[in-house]
Amino acid sequence: MVNFFRRIRKKMADDNRPLKYMKYAIGEVVLVVVGILIALQINTWNNELENRLLEVKILEEIQSNLENDLEEIKDDINTMEEANQLLSKMIIHLNGHSAPSEDFFYYGIWMQIVPHFDPNRSGYVLLESNGVELIRNDTLRTSISNHYELNYPYYNKYENERSQFKVHQTNSFLLNNFDWLLDEKDEGVYGLYISDKDYKKIKNDGSLRKLINANIWENETLLTRATRTKQKIIDLLVLINNELLNIKEKQT
Repeated sequence: MVNFFRRIRKKMADDNRPLKYMKYAIGEVVLVVVGILIALQINTWNNELENRLLEVKILEEIQSNLENDLEEIKDDINTMEEANQLLSKMIIHLNGHSAPSEDFFYYGIWMQIVPHFDPNRSGYVLLESNGVELIRNDTLRTSISNHYELNYPYYNKYENERSQFKVHQTNSFLLNNFDWLLDEKDEGVYGLYISDKDYKKIKNDGSLRKLINANIWENETLLTRATRTKQKIIDLLVLINNELLNIKEKQT
């Protein structure tokens, strides 16, 4: 096309018709500009399509991560609820029995239980690497950022504090007052043991009762925050599911 205009331009110049030559020259410039604009628009469309496909991919990965996180925190909640039930039974046994039992030793193991919530951040890391502005929905983009930058760190903070309580208070007391029985096959702790004499001592001085109550309180505190975190995961999943449905509806 450009060569065609050049041939016309040369003919106009040879025929000494400058006005017509000027018109064709302008037409050639316009043609080139239009071609460039069309190419830019096509490139913009292609980039937009790539961004939308990437947006869906990242949202689906975050969705999958959150679904796994939801199941994990549900398990943690169940564990903490069971721990408190058994520790309450340990208090009942301590109040009503003058000697320990196999059940008492089993209950004691639950003072060491520390659920550890480890959320999967792969989808959010991918979003950060491509720029959070890739998510067009302002509400959804803010919700995702707040969830990973505020909600999860806030929960993990309290979980870590509870772990420190276990290390410095609970385990220290158990080490000083109980024997830790090992499974010779699996080489792991499978129970606690205390003599009748030592049992009566910690029963009468109230030290074990205080520790059990402290563990129950720590569990309840973290359980409340875990329940809130679970609901925030559910709420974010609803937002993501709705956004993915909207995107797919627009594509059809």
